[in-house]
Amino acid sequence: MDIHLTINGEARLLHAEPGERLLSALRAAGVMGVKHGCETGECGACAVLLNGQPALTCCRLAAQAEGASIVSIEALGEAPEPGWKPSRGLHPIQQAFIDTGAIQCGYCTPGFVMSLFAEQYRPD
Repeated sequence: MDIHLTINGEARLLHAEPGERLLSALRAAGVMGVKHGCETGECGACAVLLNGQPALTCCRLAAQAEGASIVSIEALGEAPEPGWKPSRGLHPIQQAFIDTGAIQCGYCTPGFVMSLFAEQYRPD
């Protein structure tokens, strides 16, 4: 089935099998910051913003994202000045994780950052 959605500000058309999780469809589309962790919604490594709200992609079918806007860790920031091209640098939340040593191995860090990002921009 074809799924029309916006990923990090870009209109995309994804192909997904019936019953396929949003996690695997996003990774197949090259969104590799979304990590495969527990498949039960407990670890948060697969978190993205779905229509502005935190969502776990391992617990959602790809078909449920039809027409949605998804923001992943790739949209927040990137390593500053990798040497061969200019960079917009890291988002302040990403930098805070580095500055405080909160990155550990980095596998689940994108999900943590996305959850904090959602809280920062949540309307009161």
